[in-house]
Amino acid sequence: MLQPRLDKIDLWRYEQIATYCVGRTLDVACGLGGLRRFLPGDRYLGCDLAGGAVRCSAYDLPFRIMSFDTVVLGELLEHLEMPFAALKEAGRVCRKRMIITVPNNYSLVRLNRLLLGRPVEIEKEHILSFNSRNLAIMLGGIGMQVIESFCYPLRLQLLPEIPVRSRFGYWVFVIADRVPGPCKNGTVG
Repeated sequence: MLQPRLDKIDLWRYEQIATYCVGRTLDVACGLGGLRRFLPGDRYLGCDLAGGAVRCSAYDLPFRIMSFDTVVLGELLEHLEMPFAALKEAGRVCRKRMIITVPNNYSLVRLNRLLLGRPVEIEKEHILSFNSRNLAIMLGGIGMQVIESFCYPLRLQLLPEIPVRSRFGYWVFVIADRVPGPCKNGTVG
């Protein structure tokens, strides 16, 4: 589902992502294209089922092998029934770096909801959950190695967000680089 607008916290996420992008960047499931605000136009391409310059599925990207230096999967995997298939497809078109963001199960928002006896999952469309460890295992399966992971920003509903990294941050960020040598998907790193 395409989000109706970009909030301040979304822009903070895109700004963090942009600092890790190298070269030509593909933003898979780009939505409103918020990342485009932080990257030069000639370095950014967004694709999405409902928006972006290219309309396509994350399971079937219409690009050549290793055609992008960076591939971003922001707030996507938790919505998919077959996340590894999408990750493998993103790995196929990724030459150097992959950046993934997913909701943090240990964010202050989720812990607060747990303490109050409310449902922990905020978005009905989220069908799976991930953490930096299981993402690292999945990325290893497509020839990528995690170089950094962190959670950002601190957020507690009804209070202002705090733009700092913390174990209890709202999103998990995972940045991975391609491992040199032959990869399981038939490409060479």
